[in-house]
Amino acid sequence: MTTSLPEGSPGQRPDQPASRRFLEFFSGIGLVHAALAPLGWSCAFANDNDAKKAVTYQKNFPGVTLDQRDIREVPVEEIPTADLATASFPCIDLSQAGGRRGIHAEHSGIVWSFLEHIDSLDREGRAPKFLLLENVPGLLTLHGGSSIDVLLHEVARLGYAFDLVQVDARHFIPQARNRVFIIAVKNAELATGAEMPDTHIRRYKVREVFERNRHLPWVFFDFPSLPARSVSLDDVLLDIPKGDPRWWSAERMKYFWDHLEKDHHTRLTELLHSRTVTQFTAMRRGRRRGLREQIFNLRNDGLASCLRTPKGGSSIQFVVRVGGGEVEVRRITAIESGRLQGVGLSTHNPGYVFPESEQDGLFGFGDAVCVPAVQWVFEHSIQSYVDNSRLQTPLQLTMDLGVAV
Repeated sequence: MTTSLPEGSPGQRPDQPASRRFLEFFSGIGLVHAALAPLGWSCAFANDNDAKKAVTYQKNFPGVTLDQRDIREVPVEEIPTADLATASFPCIDLSQAGGRRGIHAEHSGIVWSFLEHIDSLDREGRAPKFLLLENVPGLLTLHGGSSIDVLLHEVARLGYAFDLVQVDARHFIPQARNRVFIIAVKNAELATGAEMPDTHIRRYKVREVFERNRHLPWVFFDFPSLPARSVSLDDVLLDIPKGDPRWWSAERMKYFWDHLEKDHHTRLTELLHSRTVTQFTAMRRGRRRGLREQIFNLRNDGLASCLRTPKGGSSIQFVVRVGGGEVEVRRITAIESGRLQGVGLSTHNPGYVFPESEQDGLFGFGDAVCVPAVQWVFEHSIQSYVDNSRLQTPLQLTMDLGVAV
């Protein structure tokens, strides 16, 4: 048995066609938009209260209504009808940087305002058919999993069946950026009686969430294997010539060597006199073996570490170039950060307009999404459903969460 989407959105108004229109909450610098637009989706409404990010968003998507109020101040009457609502909501309270305060804390807790809007739209008969939420892996484990559990219960209460997957950006772009996606369909009766598929994107912590919440309306999309990455770190990094002031001075290089992890110090020394020039990324950490001290760690796997906003010394990423008798170090640039999120490359969103300020760019890309990762998740879930009117084949429908029809 297969499913088909009803014509139009729930409560669709004649003057507001909702087909393949989306609402982009927590829109930032528009990278969710950049992921969905090539798939034929148009943004009917965006919302973010960061004024600096809004400038970049409007430069890239000048035709979109961008509401810059706090999401709690946006009246539901001003939100258009659309098929999809997205929410890459703040992650700070779900990570160590924010003290892992949880899903009800000041920053990450704003997701409840997003869901209140979905509830209000539902009461008006205008609920989006689909929801796409994205956040950090800490969402799965924080406070014994209670953060993800309560979030999924609320999505289910609103009448959505959902899938849960974990995808790392490293399969698309040379950045280690693991993220969790909740993909929801407005029809809890689509819930399947099947077991969660044992795939690379639904293992370990995701499966634990499923085991705790079997009674909720799960529905599993038919994802293919993750792709092999075709973009290298050298493709991303700028060719900044020797002598450019962005490379560190001798004094700062002494600081780097003095604070380099011992094992990494050995590795870098071995490469120093190689004829081949090699580039790495490095992170400055704030702790080592329980002591509060600065230390640099190199990555040796051809990847950048997960980008973060440069709010502290341990959130800044560096580029290390070694070979020919020299080691050079500099801070990663906004352009490189954008490329690590999948924009500004010849093969990935080459026309994206970057923030004018270097610092604004580092902040904007530091808490954005990886475009090709979001696009892959969306293309093989919601997009496939819309295009083919089907989910995983064969689809076992249930009308009462366990009774097959």
